Amino acid sequence: MRFALRRMALSVADRVVTNPLFAWTWSGSSARTFTERLTDFRSADAQTIVEMMEGKYLLGTRFIDTGGVSPFAIETDAEDWLADLHSFGWLRHFRDLRDPGQRRFARTLVMDWIGRHGRFERGTWSLFATARRVLNWLKNYALITEGANPEQIRTINRSLAIQLQSLVVRAPLAADPLARLMAQIAMAGAALSSSEDNPDTEKFVARLEACLSAQLGADGLHRSRNPFAQIQILTELIPVSQLISQRRHELSAAIGARVETMQGALNRLVLGSREPVYMNGCGQAPVELILSIAAQSGSRGNGTGTCDGYGILVDGTGKLVADSGLVPPPEFAGNAHAGALSFEFSSHGALIVGNCGPAPAQLPESRNLFRHTSAHSAPTIDDLSNASISGGCLLGGILRPRGATDMTVSPEDNAIEMRSTAYRNRYGLDIIRSLTLLGGGHTLVGQDRFVTGPKNRNRRGDFIIRFHLAPDVTLERADGEDLIRLAFKSGSPWTFLWEGAYADIEESVRHSAHFGLVKTRQIVLSGPAHPDAEIAWVFTRQ
Repeated sequence: MRFALRRMALSVADRVVTNPLFAWTWSGSSARTFTERLTDFRSADAQTIVEMMEGKYLLGTRFIDTGGVSPFAIETDAEDWLADLHSFGWLRHFRDLRDPGQRRFARTLVMDWIGRHGRFERGTWSLFATARRVLNWLKNYALITEGANPEQIRTINRSLAIQLQSLVVRAPLAADPLARLMAQIAMAGAALSSSEDNPDTEKFVARLEACLSAQLGADGLHRSRNPFAQIQILTELIPVSQLISQRRHELSAAIGARVETMQGALNRLVLGSREPVYMNGCGQAPVELILSIAAQSGSRGNGTGTCDGYGILVDGTGKLVADSGLVPPPEFAGNAHAGALSFEFSSHGALIVGNCGPAPAQLPESRNLFRHTSAHSAPTIDDLSNASISGGCLLGGILRPRGATDMTVSPEDNAIEMRSTAYRNRYGLDIIRSLTLLGGGHTLVGQDRFVTGPKNRNRRGDFIIRFHLAPDVTLERADGEDLIRLAFKSGSPWTFLWEGAYADIEESVRHSAHFGLVKTRQIVLSGPAHPDAEIAWVFTRQ
């Protein structure tokens, strides 16, 4: 109730300060001047520019041909496409070009945006998109002002100043902590990019450090526990941290230490396939972006251990990340998944077992279905999700725990043991999952046990244990054998063995940022859930 009331109060306050009767007090901010000091470590693609000049825009997960019309004049329900468009992250593709016409095209798009959307609009001026837009304009400031006349430069500077002031006013009222953090990154970056020394730089850097302190866990992972949120933050935070070190070295120690810890946390959650684990809202992320972030730090952190509720096993070329199911605080749980006891496993640089990931933007009605435990490689009873999703606009679909999960990692045995109490109240049972990685990453041994909890319940149920396999897998099952042969696209032959359950092979899907949902297969073990039931299973490379 407190969360819902606070969320409603913040929403009302934000609508008040963005109302035209009030907004004039910040939308009339005097123009400031800026200098390009922020860098962008992300890779650029010249072919993208050719396509954009032909009116073809591949943004988010959608490709749209505008037919030569300005992309800002297009009406579409592709929210992820619009978010990428209005955030201007694509400006980096123009930065190394020498052709004057192509570089002028970038400024034309910026001026077109100012002409169409320069006044506050709730959709295009969301706090998160505005912060990213400001940062991307500052990273490419020389590009968008090169060859511009004095009036155009004043227009760009004035728009930047107005957007920055909107961040100052609206950031304290944001219900989304990630958007609030992104706004603090943008304000600090802008203060350091001012042509004249900004007397408020120290204040903005201090606010950024305080916001990071409040939103990061003990191991440096964002409290949403979403690896993609970590990627989004680091993409914008690293250039700002580097600029703080260059211009205000005395302020850089705390921020620099935070960034280093965050990079280490992200590295621990990236599999050998160079993909972040599909957990708590994270789906496919560009491999080149993952590599670019890793290149900004010497931090690796790839050994067996823990990271803010995740357990990591590493052996040879094998890597496994398991989710204890720690549910974030309510304001961080809007995209969290009910993935307790689930895991993702890669070997020899290829994914073997994973989760389905988030629902594509084109399927918003299926969003909560992909957050359900059944979309994860985890055990359940009667396919009941091990955490519930609260509906309603006030609660914003936050994840709420049904029970607690304990996790123990043993580096000596290269093993993880997790215990979930999510089914204790209904079935009187706890689930204990044990995972051991050995043989240089060629063998994963697992065991799922059902034990009596403190409360006895007579309600009966059936356990269902799912293993969502990597795309392009071919399965072969011999009659009468508790053995399934798996052939992956990488060419590696694997075998799955089990005992204590019935096994079926069913259809499954895996999220792809480029192709939506990719069809794959899943192995499903089932049987009666009763005290002392034990199911053993093994994935082993032949």
